[in-house]
Amino acid sequence: MHSNSENYCFCELAPLYALDLLDEQERNWVEQQIAEYPELAAELAEYELAVTAIPYTTPTVPMATDLKNRLFERLGLDTPAPTPVKEAVTPPGFFAVRSQDLNWQPHDVPGVKIAILHIDQVKREVVGLFHAEPGIHYPCHRHAAIEEIYMISGDLMVDEQVYGAGDYIRSEPGSVHSPYTNGGCMFYFHTSMDDEYPSTKSLKSEV
Repeated sequence: MHSNSENYCFCELAPLYALDLLDEQERNWVEQQIAEYPELAAELAEYELAVTAIPYTTPTVPMATDLKNRLFERLGLDTPAPTPVKEAVTPPGFFAVRSQDLNWQPHDVPGVKIAILHIDQVKREVVGLFHAEPGIHYPCHRHAAIEEIYMISGDLMVDEQVYGAGDYIRSEPGSVHSPYTNGGCMFYFHTSMDDEYPSTKSLKSEV
């Protein structure tokens, strides 16, 4: 491409550098320019950012349904019999919910939604996921039984303590608090259906 480094131009080579299309001499020259003129690093970063977006801007081309048969025919091979698709069988005593199948429902508190995963009417327990938008203050409530929370993302303030992803919070029966989040959060909860909410309905009425 370029035989003499005196003819090199950073504005021409930088895009090719980002695409990894330069030979060793040209790459070394670009890297030397960045070392001598650090402000060029920002220009190169813009090209590299543009390169990372290329796969996402290319339209998806659907694969031809008969492509496999055409390839086998071209190679002179017998077309293999279709492999039967086995339906997923849930083993007895096992229950699972895929993330895409979560049934998120709005809560009485604006900006809050919950996805119920399991309800035990005998033990009066409910298990699910809780999602709150930034700045949400949850109503003050009293726990009828033990409540367990496992933070998945965001922040949650409980009794002047801030909890984040990976933290476990356990509230004893009779405890009272009014948690809130500054940046929004999502967590797993295991609690009683009979928790008392003086100013709003309990989870019992959600389920």
